Amino acid sequence: MKESPKYVATLLAFLAGSFVLSWCAVYSFWIAAHVFRSVEAVRTGDSIAGVILFPARTFLRSTGLNLELTNPVLAAAINAALLGILLYACFRRLIFGKKPGGG
Repeated sequence: MKESPKYVATLLAFLAGSFVLSWCAVYSFWIAAHVFRSVEAVRTGDSIAGVILFPARTFLRSTGLNLELTNPVLAAAINAALLGILLYACFRRLIFGKKPGGG
């Protein structure tokens, strides 16, 4: 019970980082176009965004929704939750060295 806050804080940090990453991925076209002003940067940013947004695209396609164009912030939030939980599950053992609960 004593270690629970650090697990929750780490999960929240992964979720916050995933939201920023997802938000940047959703708006990567405009960010790359305005900052770098080159076609190569836009294409590279779009390719990276495709990898980052893969969890949300897969989830939204399986549910039959298309929120990427109509509500990109909601799509970024869904992606942040999925990506954050996925990354936390993958890196939890690496960060803490053992499973929560002593297992």
